[in-house]
Amino acid sequence: MVRCKGYEFNTVYTVSIDKTIEFGQILANHVPAPTYLPTYDGCYVCGQNHPRGLRIRFFVGEFGQVHAWFTPDVTQTGYEDTVHGGVISALLDELLGWPIALQTGRMAYAAELTVRFARPVTTGRAYLATARPGTDQGSYWEGKGDIKDEDGQVYTKAQGKYFLLSTEQTAVAAEQLTYQPGDPPVFRYTHRIEDKTPLAQAVTAALPHV
Repeated sequence: MVRCKGYEFNTVYTVSIDKTIEFGQILANHVPAPTYLPTYDGCYVCGQNHPRGLRIRFFVGEFGQVHAWFTPDVTQTGYEDTVHGGVISALLDELLGWPIALQTGRMAYAAELTVRFARPVTTGRAYLATARPGTDQGSYWEGKGDIKDEDGQVYTKAQGKYFLLSTEQTAVAAEQLTYQPGDPPVFRYTHRIEDKTPLAQAVTAALPHV
């Protein structure tokens, strides 16, 4: 048994990792977009209290895609008002892993990331980063995504190879995540949630009766 923070009111739930269900499928079927995903405080990309981080909030969109709005500032540049390629790559590294996590119920880490910089990403503008559902390649998962401006112009494309953590490793890592009110339980755990929100009711209905 492991313990992890609940997605509502910072409640701690006890969960079992020997039986699993696909929370990604539940999200796709029951949760309206956008639904924001949990964060990790120590992460440069998504940590909301990271002193020098991007403080990105990823959210689930339609068709299993995951998005993030990115408005870079002068602290993230490499030259004049052009955002450093390393900052963009870090954002895409984490973003591409999220659809895979939702599909599999397990966290994943990048083993390879290929980024194509089509146009300079500059400060003072809003960009939408999008990752599409991953593809199971057998020994690894492949993720793809891009960054566009508000007019739909593509600035960056990326694809990567991701390896899944085990269910046990995911359970340990999930304990470290921070959930804001309304953030869904995104990994595969069996637990009957005593909550009346639509998401909690959908999750409870999908759980096996034991």
